Amino acid sequence: MKKTLYILAFAVAMVFGLCGCSEYLDLKPLDSNSDATNWTSESAIESFAWKFYGRLSELSYGSGWTRGQYHAETLSDDYTTESFTEFTKQVPNSSGVWNTNYDRIRETNILLNRIDLVPNLPDAAANHWKGVARFFRALYYYNLVRTYGDVVWVEEEVDFSKEENLQRPRDSRVTVMDNVVADLEFAMNNCYSPSKAAANTVNNMVAAALLSRVALYEGAWEKYHNFTGGHSGTFYAKAKEAAEKVISSGLYQVTDNYKGMYTSLSLVGSKEVLLYKIYTLANVNGGKITEAHGIYGWSDSSTPTWGLTKSAMENYTNDQGIPTHMYAYNDKTMEGVFANRDKRLNATVYEEILPIVDLAWDYGILSTTGYWTFKFLPLERRAQMEGNNSWNAPSNDTDGPIFTYSEVLENYAEACAELGQISQSDLDKSVNLLRVRHGKIPPLTLAGTGVSVNGTNITKDPKDPAANVLLQELRRDRRSELMCDGFRHDDLMRWALGKNLDTKLNPDGYLGASAEALEAYRNTVEGAKEWSAIAAKNFFLNGYKSQYNTSAINAGGTTVDRVWDDKYYLEPIPAGQILLDPNLTQNPGW
Repeated sequence: MKKTLYILAFAVAMVFGLCGCSEYLDLKPLDSNSDATNWTSESAIESFAWKFYGRLSELSYGSGWTRGQYHAETLSDDYTTESFTEFTKQVPNSSGVWNTNYDRIRETNILLNRIDLVPNLPDAAANHWKGVARFFRALYYYNLVRTYGDVVWVEEEVDFSKEENLQRPRDSRVTVMDNVVADLEFAMNNCYSPSKAAANTVNNMVAAALLSRVALYEGAWEKYHNFTGGHSGTFYAKAKEAAEKVISSGLYQVTDNYKGMYTSLSLVGSKEVLLYKIYTLANVNGGKITEAHGIYGWSDSSTPTWGLTKSAMENYTNDQGIPTHMYAYNDKTMEGVFANRDKRLNATVYEEILPIVDLAWDYGILSTTGYWTFKFLPLERRAQMEGNNSWNAPSNDTDGPIFTYSEVLENYAEACAELGQISQSDLDKSVNLLRVRHGKIPPLTLAGTGVSVNGTNITKDPKDPAANVLLQELRRDRRSELMCDGFRHDDLMRWALGKNLDTKLNPDGYLGASAEALEAYRNTVEGAKEWSAIAAKNFFLNGYKSQYNTSAINAGGTTVDRVWDDKYYLEPIPAGQILLDPNLTQNPGW
């Protein structure tokens, strides 16, 4: 495998990467002389595996100033970043996504090939650790496939003395994802149960959660991209089966505290989170782990918080479960926007203020769209956290979800619907739990290929290209439930809806609050400037707040646009990798 990482990283990896890659590991190089002395007990396996857990902040709130998965997508129609983000325009020479994931895959293969060296290790323990290694290998390959499509599958330690390892073509994404599913099925069937595994580590339920995610992704990709040679139905079935395993375990439940998943100082014992990242400041809240994040520090500073878009705000139903296209939705007043809505909206966007340029709120808080996203902000504990210096980034210490029960339930419902096998019972044990307990809205009732709410048939949304009303409403609920959780970009990609990211084709995907609502808010703020002066400091398109000066606004100055091209569904293979391995082909359009 030409490898990515390998040419520059190989020497370092052999000397350093295997002898102290993390604070938890201090092993000698894994050559023929050291294997026998290093792999003598199960604790050696556990020590080696710690490095994989240390990286899970990427799937949570990040670390320090870096953003992780949550509220971090720079290309999304859910919220707008403070700086304009373009699609990739040129083929890069190298890529951290490519190199980093192949580096990590090599480490998982090393672990897999060493477990059987440990003497007297019970079969159950050996299979558990093999499951952990295959879980992480699957995760890293999933990252590669989402980014590049076809990639080279390798499940051994690469011997660079062999020419074939430097001259290998990409394997089909179907082959790779079949292998990913096989890895996760092994982990799901062999890793310890949550009661037997170490607390907050990979177990069979966590493996099932990841399997439901990756299989749903691949099933949708193959279906909606009309992929030749795939088997989307098989992937959908795997997603349903994995999600069902989590649901039927009875270990998890949906509570009434939606926002609590995102703002708790400790997620220990949570029934809604399967795996989480612990963030704790030393000597604060009994902390022993000195790692913190900045997710609510980013939301509570003079740097404009990434506000929800007009499109995202209109996605939420009213408190009767009726979509905005079916009633006289009025976004010209704050009451029209926030009153009598799905409570997940009220937990995500602060309904009392609309802070924009020249109309900043407390501490200079601004929003890119006027809608202040505070889903991750424990505002009620502000004074306490300011007192212990954990309020500002990068010192935030709320625990961060990695895998949630909510996602599993959304995955289950969508897989059932895509398979054409959904029943009312399926809805009631998945999205209806989330609607009733998190959103405080009525459940969905099946009505042929559509749904009704309290006897009212939901009609086709003219802005939603879903094949039928059932899928339309499942996608709506998924978006509402997982808003800002880091899934929207992937969802648009797998559903072949990249055009939603085009600023001309979908302006609602980056615009925000209406000028009327903003002016009404201004009228409640003591000492605020005249509205005309405030409006002059902001961009507007068709009467709605914009963070960017797009050509459609035509307000003078440098303009920007984001124009979709189907080649953007996949990133280009780094040119440096093709130079190393001419058998690698480039992605379409690049």
